[in-house]
Order: sequence, then C-alpha cells, then structure tokens
Amino acid sequence: MRVSRFFIDVPLSQGLDITLPPHLINYIVNVLRLKTDDQIVLFNGQAINGQTGEFTAKLIEITKRKTIVHIENFTAKDNESPLQVHLFQGISRSERMDFSIQKAVELGVSSITPVFTQRSNSGKLNAKRLKKKMQHWQGVAVSACEQSERTSLVTVNEAVQVREIQQFNAELNLLLSPGASLSIAQLSATVPANINIFIGPEGGLNDNEINWASNHGYQQLKLGTRILRTETAGLAILSILQYLWGDLG
Repeated sequence: MRVSRFFIDVPLSQGLDITLPPHLINYIVNVLRLKTDDQIVLFNGQAINGQTGEFTAKLIEITKRKTIVHIENFTAKDNESPLQVHLFQGISRSERMDFSIQKAVELGVSSITPVFTQRSNSGKLNAKRLKKKMQHWQGVAVSACEQSERTSLVTVNEAVQVREIQQFNAELNLLLSPGASLSIAQLSATVPANINIFIGPEGGLNDNEINWASNHGYQQLKLGTRILRTETAGLAILSILQYLWGDLG
C-alpha cells in the first residue's frame, strides 16, 4: 500500500514531534481518514548533510483541529533530473495553466515562470487576483512534487512580461513556434548546462513577441507538422529533452 506523501515548509529532523498545518489536517482526517499510528512521508525540500530526501512520520494524535506526527527515519532520495530546465509559460486559462504546471513538474522541470503575453487573457488581473493565482499555481506545483516523489520543491516564480525573461540566462534558449524551420533533430548533440523554454498561451505568441525573443537569443523550434495546444506543447518538448539529455528512457 502506498504511503501518502506531503510537502511541509518546516524544519524536519528525526525524533521531532510537529503539528501539521490546517490544510494537511483536513486532507488526512476528512479525505484519507488516516488513524493514529498510521504512517505518512514528509519532505521539505531541504538537504540533510548534503543529501536531499524524505522522512517517515507516524501519526500520534489526530483530531479535526489538531494532528501531531512523530518524525522517524530519514531516507536519502534524489529523483531530480540532471537537466536544468526553466519553463516560461504564457499564461493560459485556468485548467490549461494548471495542466501545464503539473506535467512540467512531473517531467522534471527545475523552475517555472508564468509570462503575460498579448493573448494571455489575463491582462486585467489586479494585484489581489494575481497573488491568488500565484498561490494556486504554487500549490499545483507542490502537489505534483508530492505525487511524483520529487524531494526538491519546484518554484513558480512571479509572473513577468515577455521582455523581462531576458534577465534569466541559459546556455540554450528555445521558443516553440509552428512556423520555425529548426527541428529537434537539428539541435546540437552537446548536452547544454541549462535550458530555457518559452511557450505561448492559447493562440500562441504574436509576431512582435516572436521577433523580440528571436532577437534576444531564443531559437525558434518546431515540434513536427501538427499544431499543438499550449499544454500539449510543454509536455511534448519536456519529454523529448528529458529523453535526449535528462533521465527519461
């Protein structure tokens, strides 16, 4: 039976008793219906003596308002890809953006930055709504880390405008574009130290955005002859790159 696994943003060490935060209590008590002495797995994304990993923990007190666990053994685990990939995802509609973030994390992306584009349908977000969106997207990333047994947390960075992506440097910068002439087969065989991938939202990037990115070091890349949805494009390119240079295969 698979043991439930959770990210928790507190220091963890063997022998420690900690009180779980309210959102975990609700899930453990009302959804999983776990009992006293049941085990869960906790990780906080922090290294122990230079090693990432996770802790087993035993539930020692459970009520609807308070749940305490006893931290037991640490297990070193490194499920991180050797390939450092930063995804710049044009902000798309709610379920598509969630899917893009979730699958990117499962496929080993290192970092995610949402990007406001002309076709993002998100230009009217005020500061309060944007903050709520960012919290939601980070929650999607956390859940994907829990499910895929990653021990390092993937950060969803603050959303930026297209021209702000130039502050993030990488050895290889790729922009997905159906009209590109460059294909995967034409990429250099040399494994890059890090990669930036820029993907547009529904409807894609406009000509000005594509030209700007191309003038700032981004190579336009096509994925075959068919037009992919924004959430499919991210899944496809990350799978290919992880197969070529990462840990899929």
